Amino acid sequence: MTMPHELADREQQMRANLETGFTDQEWAVGMVLCPAREKCTSPAGMRALFKPLTNGRLPMHRDWLGKVCAGANKKPTTPPLQLRSAVTEEPSR
Repeated sequence: MTMPHELADREQQMRANLETGFTDQEWAVGMVLCPAREKCTSPAGMRALFKPLTNGRLPMHRDWLGKVCAGANKKPTTPPLQLRSAVTEEPSR
């Protein structure tokens, strides 16, 4: 099944925004993207976020049918997400 062009573009843009290492969502701080990109089998697709394991690798994740993602147990290729507002705020004087 293919996505309509607009949805695919929106997902690409969301991924590009997350790859900068910043997010506006507090719950996503410290999480990383799957390095498998569009081949990620997580139900969230290429914008799936994961909390790294203590060894720095991604946890196991699979598709609905149990197929293991190529990015599972790999080191992330993007930095852990930080809050964008924390970086853009002016330092207090």
